[in-house]
Amino acid sequence: FTEMPTDNFVESSFWNFDALFQPQQHPARDQHDTFFLLDPAEAPQLPPGYWSKVKKVHSQGGYSSQGYRYEWKVEEAKKNLLRTHTTSASARALFQLARQEKFSPVKYFSIDRVFRNESLDATHLAEFHQVEGLVADRGLTLGHLMGVLRQFFSKLGISQLRFKPAYNPYTEPSMEVFSYHEGLKKWVEVGNSGVFRP
Repeated sequence: FTEMPTDNFVESSFWNFDALFQPQQHPARDQHDTFFLLDPAEAPQLPPGYWSKVKKVHSQGGYSSQGYRYEWKVEEAKKNLLRTHTTSASARALFQLARQEKFSPVKYFSIDRVFRNESLDATHLAEFHQVEGLVADRGLTLGHLMGVLRQFFSKLGISQLRFKPAYNPYTEPSMEVFSYHEGLKKWVEVGNSGVFRP
């Protein structure tokens, strides 16, 4: 695995949400969940040509999706925020990979800070670290993903895993990952995962 560049603490809504097929009316985009910036309030530009493709998939569909059928707004996509996840770095990495003349498989990872407008308690902070991995190749299946996750968690000493179907706007299928916690005597969520949509 090669480390992805993750030095964008300030991110546009486009990379943080839109490029990941998260609708513009999604509750995660609310100021109660996301820290939006006042200065600079907007990204200076979005990738030419690409944002119009993202707009089309949101509003009309494509790649076997009917889309969300709403009027996608570039003004909403330009809003700057403190990134809510490092998956925005994955979206940028996949965009760069798609621009290559000849495809070559890649394995990326990142460990970096993310920010959410959370009420602080024993399980929530406004700033925390996210570990992310991304494998891009042809012919990959959900079984491959489960195998990588089992290997990753086993290296951390976590061997009892369960996978549960979940919903993420940007992956299909999606899975939450649970591990049995001996101290708590219950299954706890240790991760989220999925196969990126085309």
